[in-house]
Amino acid sequence: MVYNWLNITRNWLFPASCRLCAAATHHELSICHHCYRELPWLPPGCTTCATPQPTAGNLTQCEACLRLSPDLDRVLALFEYRAPVDQWVRGLKFHGDLTLAKLLGQLLAEHAPERQNVLLVPVPLHRHRLRQRGFNQALEIARPLRRRGYRIDAHCCSRKRHTPPQSELPAKARLHNLHDAFEVRHSVKGNNIVLIDDVFTTGSTLNSLAASLKEAGAVKVEAWVIARTAGPGTR
Repeated sequence: MVYNWLNITRNWLFPASCRLCAAATHHELSICHHCYRELPWLPPGCTTCATPQPTAGNLTQCEACLRLSPDLDRVLALFEYRAPVDQWVRGLKFHGDLTLAKLLGQLLAEHAPERQNVLLVPVPLHRHRLRQRGFNQALEIARPLRRRGYRIDAHCCSRKRHTPPQSELPAKARLHNLHDAFEVRHSVKGNNIVLIDDVFTTGSTLNSLAASLKEAGAVKVEAWVIARTAGPGTR
């Protein structure tokens, strides 16, 4: 308790600088209120894949999800994948700035819906990619959610095949690239799963992992991601 009050007092006496505009801020994320409001928040959209819908007042599935019937039951995406969020994601993944993982994870924790009895599963990296990068960005983003009382299982699933990076493939090749790529290592029978990842592009990775989890007995599989690129559907 004393430590918390000391922290609060120190933050008010010596405010941090906003990481975007350098203005003084007392916000825990070191983002001033103005810049926080101006972040590229994703507008309401498809109830399954989070594609922004032109008629946000009557939220339903988009045509692509109605046609494809994806294994993912729902996607929560906070932002459009553009500045400054895209820079934060790249800074984490390709420059190893783990302070950005904490920032992104705290943002996700602030806006994650209340869910009882769910298991958070960070999307796994293949061991070769993990060795190369030194960390799994999905796991690092998930860590702040522990403060909300969520259970995290980073060993529930694994990538059993080393596949080319999805970002290097055209959309049609992404699903084939991930065929039989995941293995469920722990029992998930009867569980509700929430996958954690950084960016939702075509949804191939998340949908493939969701299919594997449901085959292993998971009841429902959602995905919570930091950002979503443009484009409908989850295939």
